[in-house]
Amino acid sequence: MPIKKKTPKRSRKTAIAKPKALTKTGTKKGATRKKSRKVIQELTPEMRARVQEQHRWPWKLRPYQKKAQQAFEQGKRRQGLFWHRRAGKDVFCLSIARNESRQRVGGYVHFFPKHIQAKRALWNGIDPKKSANFIDIAFGDQESHRNNTEMMVQMVNGSTWQLLGSDNYDRIVGGNIVGAFFSEWALCDPRAWDFIRPMILENNGFAFFITTFRGRNHAWQMAQNLKNNPDWHIDIMNVEQSRDADGNRIITDEMIDSERKSGMSEALIQQEYYCNPEATADGAIYGNQVEHLRHEPRRNLADWNPSRPVYCVWNFDLPVFAAFLMIQPGDRPLVLDAGILEFTSLGDALAHVNHRRWPIQHHCVMAVQRELTSELSSLSVRPLVMPTRNSLTVTTCAASFIERMYIDGEECDLLLDALSGYVRQERFDPQAATLQFGPDPVMSWHGRLAQPLESFAAWDYASGDAWGPRPNYAEQDKAAKILL
Repeated sequence: MPIKKKTPKRSRKTAIAKPKALTKTGTKKGATRKKSRKVIQELTPEMRARVQEQHRWPWKLRPYQKKAQQAFEQGKRRQGLFWHRRAGKDVFCLSIARNESRQRVGGYVHFFPKHIQAKRALWNGIDPKKSANFIDIAFGDQESHRNNTEMMVQMVNGSTWQLLGSDNYDRIVGGNIVGAFFSEWALCDPRAWDFIRPMILENNGFAFFITTFRGRNHAWQMAQNLKNNPDWHIDIMNVEQSRDADGNRIITDEMIDSERKSGMSEALIQQEYYCNPEATADGAIYGNQVEHLRHEPRRNLADWNPSRPVYCVWNFDLPVFAAFLMIQPGDRPLVLDAGILEFTSLGDALAHVNHRRWPIQHHCVMAVQRELTSELSSLSVRPLVMPTRNSLTVTTCAASFIERMYIDGEECDLLLDALSGYVRQERFDPQAATLQFGPDPVMSWHGRLAQPLESFAAWDYASGDAWGPRPNYAEQDKAAKILL
């Protein structure tokens, strides 16, 4: 019987080496890695710094953007960048959000004036130069989840970036906000910053405000009040000042002339390209009247006149807001105070306005809010209901009222901002093949104060009253004795 030879067991040391896997191009992976490491080692320090810089800033920084970035890295965590149109404001803020979200885990929020604008401009927006979505360019290499409903990107390290409209600022997901960006700040609801400010302060975060002025509104006031503040970086730049890395203008005179020939109004050109705060907002219903008021200092020093009644004019949308105006009518109407109370009740709103040094003789509501009269009566308030007027009458009366009125400048900044930004809707005229302003105003926060002023001006013109003749108290006392 033949003896079977035992085959020696193959030891691990003598194991046959498997062939290295090939890449799609046919080269060995190990060889590719060695070659890549060799290439990286051969990079000069300058080239390596350039690669790292390109990874940090997917959009190449321009000189004026580098100035803002350096100020930020030096500790200026509040910045107002009042740059002209097409200066790269939003993509610069996207780059800041990209870098900060990688270094510090937290929530980052980017606001636009309206929710729908945020969706169109950035969430669905595409960079034509890179042929890619803005969000993909900024966060595509570090995102783990994308929520289209909330317009929020979650990063692999736990950070979140959310896109919102200032008209829905209360929809912020989570309270761990460490960075906020306000795009078109001049058109945003300024109360959005008041809402988010405590979170930023508590978390030692930062905030960027990017916009053109659009008149002497809260954006312009911010620039004036904070331009000498050492903790803020304020940069105002028009098309004649911005330059690229080669020293060339970003927007040339030829480009602006092309915009002008294509139908862009001179007022809008001055606003958007020259950052001119004196230019009236394009389509502003009461732009001229507000500018006249701003330029007459004596009309901004109104004070309570005890010989005239005080009317509290309301605009309710409870529990979302309650807007009020304190007005003393007359040949020179006085506006003593104006404000908007957020997330309040009817009782709390009344309590707020009653804490004044002047008594309120009358409360007024618009006709569309007539159903609140019974609730106000239960709180010992019998309001005057201002009837509805046609839009032409309302606009004419309000324009005349603003031309005549005096205000308390310190208490009525929000009112002037609202009137400055109260603009008409644009609509396309197929016959003229151009955009024209329609009769209706744009629905925005500006109308919360502008509409009750319009209603009161029309009511005051048609049927407004004053104190009236002094009552004959002697006759009234005599009548009271007879009745008793």
